[in-house]
Amino acid sequence: MSLPVISPVGMDLPAATTRSLLATKYPGAIGAWVAEMALGVSEPIQEALLREARNGTLGYNDPTSIQLGRESVSRRMHDCYGLDVAPEAVGFVSDVVSGFAAVLRHYLSAGEAVVVPTPAYTPFLTVPKQFGHPVVEVPGTYGPAGHRMDLEGIDRALADGARLVVLCNPHNPTGRSFTPEELAALARIVGSHRARVFSDEIHAPLALTSRRHVPYACVSKLAADHTITATSASKAWNTAGLKCAQLIFTSSSDAARWNTVADFYVRSVSRLGVAALVAAYEEQAASEWLAKTLFRLRSNNTMVADAVAGNMPGVEYQPAESTYLAWLDCTRLGVDAPAALFRQHAAVAMCEGAEFAGPGYVRLNFALPEPVLEQALTAMSRVVREVMRQ
Repeated sequence: MSLPVISPVGMDLPAATTRSLLATKYPGAIGAWVAEMALGVSEPIQEALLREARNGTLGYNDPTSIQLGRESVSRRMHDCYGLDVAPEAVGFVSDVVSGFAAVLRHYLSAGEAVVVPTPAYTPFLTVPKQFGHPVVEVPGTYGPAGHRMDLEGIDRALADGARLVVLCNPHNPTGRSFTPEELAALARIVGSHRARVFSDEIHAPLALTSRRHVPYACVSKLAADHTITATSASKAWNTAGLKCAQLIFTSSSDAARWNTVADFYVRSVSRLGVAALVAAYEEQAASEWLAKTLFRLRSNNTMVADAVAGNMPGVEYQPAESTYLAWLDCTRLGVDAPAALFRQHAAVAMCEGAEFAGPGYVRLNFALPEPVLEQALTAMSRVVREVMRQ
């Protein structure tokens, strides 16, 4: 394909952007692939980390630190989402993927299949196989309102013997915020088969519409009894490298089982991560930082939607309802690897949809400084128009 190669070399990028994983994996390209923000870190979190360093407390976590973290998570779940969970029912893991692996290891019997609605965050498709659990992919549907789970397909997979459904709520990569009605319907299906749900809710604070996030475990007692919820402050407050995520147990028997193995997993949790978690959830200035960041993300989401609608013929985008991830339908471009096309000819690095079991799509991280995002969209638009002319 005879397209020009565009390079952003020489752009005045913020220092944090040029040093981040977003930028360094693909030198010379605008990084819009991995799910971390190029929008900085709040002052309360910075101060919490500096305070630990000044106090010389860079060693292992201690029971007091972990208990403060548990209490902070418990308060936030209640205050923000109406989910009542005791601090003792909050478990610590290094990250959501490690928590997912722990659930596979301790809550499923050998060889039991895992249902993964697709498109899906890549580790949900690959990690079960590493633990001997077959993956049953259930492709979702697309319509005027965007992505939807195929509930009938999930029902069939559970009827065939699968024992765990992976729910990503809000959804990565499509940015959907599932409605209470959708979640309740899933709960009835899972409950009828006496199966489980692993609910990844790491993007919960990143709502881009007026709709309030609804934890899956909140929709009914039935859902609470068969759910293990994974969460973290890492996406909303941009602290993924600090390794501090949580599993929330809304079944007393699941919580009791976790307590038999919890000491092993808490060893992998960073003390700095717990300090950042408490600052994010407890400090007013951290909440204000998140509110300002959400304002920018909503604006950026609109920028992506406008660019696609006005300047990218052959590309479609249903604006994200949550997260900072845009799931762009590039199937009409007629190329096998659209992300590779954009990386080579627009110098914009994104994820291939095929990595999420969604070939023909790309996932664009729009948590970028506005001028950087504008340059990325302009370069992508030039490539799309050229492709559609050929």
